[in-house]
Amino acid sequence: MRNLIAIFLLIPVCLEAQPPKWINNILSSEVIKIPVYQIDTVSTSVLYLPMPFAKSDFVDTAGVFYLQHADILSVDLVFTDYPAANTLTSLNGARFKSLLQLIPFIHDQSFTQWRMIRQTNGKDAITSEQLMHGFVIHYRSFPTLASVQKELTLVKQTATALRQLSYHPVLQTASNAPEPAKKIRYWDVIYGSSASTASVFYIKNRPVLQIADTVFTSIVPSDSIVQMPFEAAMQKRMLTRQQQQKFQKATQLYCLLGPPREWPDDQLHQSVVIAKSLPLPDTTLLHNLRQQSFKQALLVVDVTASMSLYTIQLLHWLQQTDTMHSIKQFSCFNDGDDMPTARKVMGHTGGIYMQPYSNIKNAAALMETAMQKGSGGDTPENVCEALIQSIARCADCKEVILIADNWAPVRDIELVQEIKKPVNIMICGGTIGVHPDYVTIAYKTGGSLHFTDKTISDFSALQNGGELLIRSLPFRIDKNGRIMVSINSRHE
Repeated sequence: MRNLIAIFLLIPVCLEAQPPKWINNILSSEVIKIPVYQIDTVSTSVLYLPMPFAKSDFVDTAGVFYLQHADILSVDLVFTDYPAANTLTSLNGARFKSLLQLIPFIHDQSFTQWRMIRQTNGKDAITSEQLMHGFVIHYRSFPTLASVQKELTLVKQTATALRQLSYHPVLQTASNAPEPAKKIRYWDVIYGSSASTASVFYIKNRPVLQIADTVFTSIVPSDSIVQMPFEAAMQKRMLTRQQQQKFQKATQLYCLLGPPREWPDDQLHQSVVIAKSLPLPDTTLLHNLRQQSFKQALLVVDVTASMSLYTIQLLHWLQQTDTMHSIKQFSCFNDGDDMPTARKVMGHTGGIYMQPYSNIKNAAALMETAMQKGSGGDTPENVCEALIQSIARCADCKEVILIADNWAPVRDIELVQEIKKPVNIMICGGTIGVHPDYVTIAYKTGGSLHFTDKTISDFSALQNGGELLIRSLPFRIDKNGRIMVSINSRHE
């Protein structure tokens, strides 16, 4: 009997020594190698649980309680490349078991992305100790009435400010005729009496009349203002020596633009960001949109919780290009108008709002309506349903543009086969990889993925069991035809 008791006492210990299957799967996945890991705090909340170099115990566990009622979007195990010859599988397995002991529910949500990130700048023990080690957890708390109202207010304020700056100019030749009384022009201030022969810079077909390091408070109705980094102005040789000295401590400059003028296309300067904008910690969407040239496009926008940062950038772009872009149809979705998750039926979740595009005012109003109707609830979203219904409403649209939340899985990815037009996806959020569901949509529809520094439209590498590397993360097609993060059979 004593021996039998001893055997029973040993069983839990033996079981505990074996890591759960999901930990083994993560340890078998492809390791992402980057020089130095940087925490991405844009559009998500982040909890960093540090560990010492070469150890599996936590240094600080403060903040774990925030995860109790949150959607855990991703869990990154961050470590260093030293010693480079060691796979570190045993150490990392112990780290995952420590995480599971600390947060037993960490693996409860099926949409959580798990990544192992190995920093290559750790060449020896001394340099490695200076780098991050431990877990970085990106999460979103369940939206509250206060948080939704805060985002809605931010979008409303931005839309109001931008509408005040909106212009609808008619192309015409610039005139030197005097302005009406009490309307200040700045041409002579910059170029003197020889303005007609002075070197003039143009931004989107509009002459630069004045440059300052503060926002102009009074302008002529036909004028406009754009914002430009000091370094960009220097690169374009827009500044005189006096201006270089005067503005050398400024990070941003403001350019006062006159009425537009007809010029050959090859002489037009690239546009810059509209001034009087609210601070934007991330401008990737604005940058991506400015690189595109749309024709009779359908624009489908995710306006669920935590997307306000990107809807603000979209509004900036719409205001800046209000007379030049070609958006035919505008569509917003919020994943069900606050419908409880248990009642959301694939293809019939709703919360989709559409109208022909006319101007920034109506687009902003539609976004505000969709945001007021619902905040999205849980993290997965009805992206395919929104695309299918929006395309049906605008069958003659030439292009389909999706503004997508990279942190959110696609609730109805099974419907991707019903999307009948290529979808060009503007990825919002995250700096490593992309959610596999958006790779699936782009691949299956013959569309594209757009990032700050790269556009991916060729998915041929995925054929015949191949892999496609996207922002340091390898993807492949699984046996069910869906795109997944590749598993490394070498267990490295």
